Amino acid sequence: MKKKLLAMLLAVVMVCGVSGCGKDKTDATDGQQVTAELDGEMKKEADTLQKALEGYAADLTAEDAAAAGMYTIHNGAVVGGQENWDAFAAGKTDEIIICQFSKNDGAMLDSVKRLAGGGYLVVTDVTRDGYEYTEKEDYTRNIYECMTILDDFSLEEGGTAYTVCVLSNEKDMNADTFRTYWNEMTMDAHQVYPLFIL
Repeated sequence: MKKKLLAMLLAVVMVCGVSGCGKDKTDATDGQQVTAELDGEMKKEADTLQKALEGYAADLTAEDAAAAGMYTIHNGAVVGGQENWDAFAAGKTDEIIICQFSKNDGAMLDSVKRLAGGGYLVVTDVTRDGYEYTEKEDYTRNIYECMTILDDFSLEEGGTAYTVCVLSNEKDMNADTFRTYWNEMTMDAHQVYPLFIL
């Protein structure tokens, strides 16, 4: 599933982008390592996030997602929920749902919760994206220590610039490191997840 998601994100980068500006910003926190097997309270938190995602329509549109307050990205541009993302990124709110669309124009949802003890719990829902997965792959759950926003990011020197939000367990994550992982196709191995690309 992650390889297909990576391929979709790469396609988004290649054909759609909004140039960003500014310096790299990192919100680093002490948390747990990525795990698909959550226990106790963390599993309950993930169950709650997943149940909320399951409640959205199977044919969720960009308009519906934006109306629901999701940070909605369609055809490489933000079409709704910018104020909600700004509040989450600034630490004013602890939860957000990010909705992006695949090449099949199907919705892909990430429910992100900032944890009180540090880090981020992410439940990803790909049941609407137009691709087929095993039941286990429909929803994934992970914990990351850090959220890094890379402004003016390009895959190669002098290339098109993008804004990329990256979840990882590396407090010193920067554009050069992320670029290396991306080009080497080793993001899974390094527990790095590109949350969105603009």
